[in-house]
Amino acid sequence: MLDCIIVGMGPAGMSAGIYAKRSGLKTLILEKNTPGGLINTTNLVDNYLGFDDITGPDLAYKMFEHVKNNEVEYKIEEVTKIKKEDNFFTVETNKNTYKTKTVILAGGRSPRKVDIEDKLKNIKISRCSICDAPLYKNKTVLVIGGGNSAFEEGIYLSEFAQNLIIITRNQVTADAELLSQAKKKDNIKIIENEEVIDISEKDNRYLIKLKNEELLVDGIFSYIGYVPSTEYLSNLGILEGSGYIETKDTVTLVPGIFACGDIIKKDVYQIITACSEGATAALKAKTHIIKQKIED
Repeated sequence: MLDCIIVGMGPAGMSAGIYAKRSGLKTLILEKNTPGGLINTTNLVDNYLGFDDITGPDLAYKMFEHVKNNEVEYKIEEVTKIKKEDNFFTVETNKNTYKTKTVILAGGRSPRKVDIEDKLKNIKISRCSICDAPLYKNKTVLVIGGGNSAFEEGIYLSEFAQNLIIITRNQVTADAELLSQAKKKDNIKIIENEEVIDISEKDNRYLIKLKNEELLVDGIFSYIGYVPSTEYLSNLGILEGSGYIETKDTVTLVPGIFACGDIIKKDVYQIITACSEGATAALKAKTHIIKQKIED
């Protein structure tokens, strides 16, 4: 029987893991992909305390090293179901089944798909500029989205691409500083109030059909928001309408289950807030176990 299972190994999950282990809890982190989560796809982080600027993968690696140095146990397994038993939880993965006194959910979010994406065949839409930018050196690239992520990644891509087009179906919502940086780039064009209607292949390039015009590009990147990774939690009754987890200071509607990071409904989605929530969730898990012992 474990004291705490943490689902997800992004900044929130790794922070929770360190605090749980240092609190004396027998802890296991379960991660289905790569430690670090979405920050592995971020080319630059320049607002995390202690670093003037650092690449996303470098920051993820430093966090992961911190977890390993604290000897927090982790496994690469995908959680498929969590069940509430009497005074404990059963956590099922694609490989094993575990029993634990508390659960901390830190599974984060995944990028939202373009509306027509499921209908497309042989069309590659990238969501990682740091991974794929070198493939489009001196070429024309389309970025779909109008928020901070679209502009941060677009500015980075513009260092490789000859021409870069940012298109958003409404008005730009990115911070004024990012918008200003983009407008200073001679090779960035911003199109507002447009929508991608269709994408097809033409002469080894992509023909983009918009409401009012057509574009011919070599690569497509999409940054149009995120969807919480909570499909496997529907049986617990802890989700609100849009699929995020309802919490009050990381405490969910089920005693013994806590949640932190981008998987919860909140106002600020930042690395630093995720780390703070992870620490809070771990300390509350410790308090829950102590209280349970007293009651027993």
